[in-house]
Amino acid sequence: MNKLPFSLLSEEHYDEQMDQVALRLEQCRQSTGTSARKDDLGIYWEFYAPDEGCSKVIFISHGFTESTLEYSELIYYFLRTGYGVFVCDHMGHGKSYRLVQETWLTHITSFSDYIKDMHYLIEHVVVPMTQGMRRYLYGHSMGGAIAILYLEEHPGIFEKCVLSSPMVSPSSGDIPEFLGGALASFMCMLGQGEKPIMIQKPFDGEDHWEDNNCTTSKARYLWYLNCQKQDINLQNSAATYSWAKEAANVQYPILAQAYSVQIPVLLCQAGLDTLVNLPPQDDLVRLLPQGRKILYPEAKHEIYRSTNDTLERFLLDILSFWEE
Repeated sequence: MNKLPFSLLSEEHYDEQMDQVALRLEQCRQSTGTSARKDDLGIYWEFYAPDEGCSKVIFISHGFTESTLEYSELIYYFLRTGYGVFVCDHMGHGKSYRLVQETWLTHITSFSDYIKDMHYLIEHVVVPMTQGMRRYLYGHSMGGAIAILYLEEHPGIFEKCVLSSPMVSPSSGDIPEFLGGALASFMCMLGQGEKPIMIQKPFDGEDHWEDNNCTTSKARYLWYLNCQKQDINLQNSAATYSWAKEAANVQYPILAQAYSVQIPVLLCQAGLDTLVNLPPQDDLVRLLPQGRKILYPEAKHEIYRSTNDTLERFLLDILSFWEE
């Protein structure tokens, strides 16, 4: 694919055009629901399909502090190219179940719960609804870690996978990597696992554009910030020590079993990423039997919410990959 078959939303008129996108998504939303592998562990999901139907579907696994709503624009573009889309809120996010009362906190007791939830949803909802369709997996950041672990444990469901800034290893900022994980483990041993990491704070609704390390598009940044202000379920802004402990250790099973993923995997790497470590991503690509990487030097962590010049190249790359 040399050119997108549609125009990207204008960053100058982004809010008005996103209103139209929302209306279009309502028309394409085939079904929604909540599925639970155990009582009170409901995972919220949505399924979209273009008007003419589809023979291929993309499952989106979102990142830390994100939600299904944040992927509205990307879902819209996938629909424009004939793909159906499944998307869910992972535990502790959006409309799905939470293990702590504070909606601004992202908490887990085991990273494996993400994979268990996802497999239940795929086994009981996605597969029955997509019989005869080609299935592709898209995972961003934390959702990328979930995606690759899922592929390692459950082969034969997806044909290809795109990893966008996958969290093979989260960055601990100015703290040495080994110390960050050790500190989180120590705090959990002290019974502080459900407490927020000391440097992170509740959602304040303020515009922190100048300090944002996620996106290079101010229009996209401000649009989702406004959505968060209006819905408390979108206000995830911090991790607990237990989440940090689990995230710090996730690279070991990811890299140890990477050889078992036999499908083509495209890893999209953001050159300006400060939220995840880049060398472990390179390690993953080398270990995957059919792994390849594309670097976007000018992109921050959320490549899919970049300015239009980068976003266009990103979409062309992943659509071309799926259509090979």
